[in-house]
Amino acid sequence: MVVKKFNKKSILLKALLILTLTAITVIIILPVYFVISTSLKTYEEYVRNPIGLNFSAISISNYTDVLNSTNILTAFGNSIAITAVSVLCAVIFSAIGSFAIALINFKGSKFFYGLCVLTMFFTGELTYVPLYMLYSKLGMLNTYWVLLIPCFVGFQSLGIMLGTNYLKGIPKEIHEAAIMDGASLPWIFFKVDLPLMRPTLSLIAVMSFQSAWSEFFWPMITTMGNKDIQTLPLKIMEFNAADATMFGQYCAGLTIMTIPMIIVYILFSKYFMEGMTAGSVKS
Repeated sequence: MVVKKFNKKSILLKALLILTLTAITVIIILPVYFVISTSLKTYEEYVRNPIGLNFSAISISNYTDVLNSTNILTAFGNSIAITAVSVLCAVIFSAIGSFAIALINFKGSKFFYGLCVLTMFFTGELTYVPLYMLYSKLGMLNTYWVLLIPCFVGFQSLGIMLGTNYLKGIPKEIHEAAIMDGASLPWIFFKVDLPLMRPTLSLIAVMSFQSAWSEFFWPMITTMGNKDIQTLPLKIMEFNAADATMFGQYCAGLTIMTIPMIIVYILFSKYFMEGMTAGSVKS
């Protein structure tokens, strides 16, 4: 009979790893649980029991209050429209830009690629002041344009970098065979590279969706004078700012706003995970 010897050091390391992962999981889950449980309580129940959840006292009144509030459907529609434009622009421009840099290799392509990478080091907050002054002089504040124009340059730098790295990992023989068969560049782009880029483009779409859907600060400073074009995050924040007794409605609004992101991730989870590693290993 073979007796397996256990290494005390490895057992301690595994136990420490399990405890660490458990602690991280609890830290992540607790805020989610708090928001969802609070959204299912009346204000009186929340004051009586802010942490626990009494299943016999569950109420959906907070959700009905949010859905019946003024301009909530307008804000929801604004967020959908702006997010859709942002995702569409990110996917289209990223695909075209990465194809041009990786395969056409035009003069100055390396400089353009380096410029795209360089812009990733500048966060949006650094550009808010000059952009606000620019839109103010152009008279675009409190209009849809101030929300739509940034969609054209939102995730393009990251998308071009991911797409370029992925396309450079595709074997050259595929493109050479297509060219020998008389295929044009548009044909290669639509019939060869675009289907192969599906995982990377799905990753770009999900990340762009998350960023545009939850964007708060830029719409807040540029649409303060026109509530008809404000997005969903601004409308939900009104519940938190209006009255302390509306904290349940605020949590219900956050829960509602999170549902589309969960749905998008579920639909694109397969391609999302493939896109996370696409281009990291050259074929």
